[in-house]
Amino acid sequence: MASKSTNDIERFNSWAKTYDRSIMQRLFFGPIHSKMLAMTEKEYVSRKPPISVLDVGCGTGRLSRAASAYWPHAGFFGVDPAEQMISEAKRLNPVASFEVSTAESLPFPDQTFDLVLSSLSFHHWADQARGLREIARVLRPEGRFCLADHTATLANLFHEKVKSRAQIRGLISDTGLSVVTQQGAWTRLVLVTIAKK
Repeated sequence: MASKSTNDIERFNSWAKTYDRSIMQRLFFGPIHSKMLAMTEKEYVSRKPPISVLDVGCGTGRLSRAASAYWPHAGFFGVDPAEQMISEAKRLNPVASFEVSTAESLPFPDQTFDLVLSSLSFHHWADQARGLREIARVLRPEGRFCLADHTATLANLFHEKVKSRAQIRGLISDTGLSVVTQQGAWTRLVLVTIAKK
């Protein structure tokens, strides 16, 4: 029997070609990306803007494309375990760098990124604590991490690894990162958390 993570990867691979045209982009993902970027931009009002940005669970790179409007001089990188999503990301955003990888094994040296983003992929990670440790590892000192994920614990009935506000705060704090703020998004079914190194 295939594992949940294998099934997730297969599902996202088959969705890759039509992912950007899905109504979910306009109704769900887009508004969450806007909220994430608006909150993160506030972190850089009195600081130098990020010059290197990583999107973990990047899909087709939509969040990176939106973030490039905020930080046009930054270099953008993305990782996703679904090979077809990465193929689409490379096609749609040839100036960014995308690689097939999981959150738990980021293919970057320590302290590479000023900003790490992750939108609605956290509940798919096989080992959330390990993925968060990897993010802490690749963040530069004073770097920021912005995580958005749904908190509807009913999803746990479908074997999704949804965490509460307190659980997310605890998991992030266990890595040595400090939670700066947590705010609800999309009728409060999604939680956006910003942490700093």
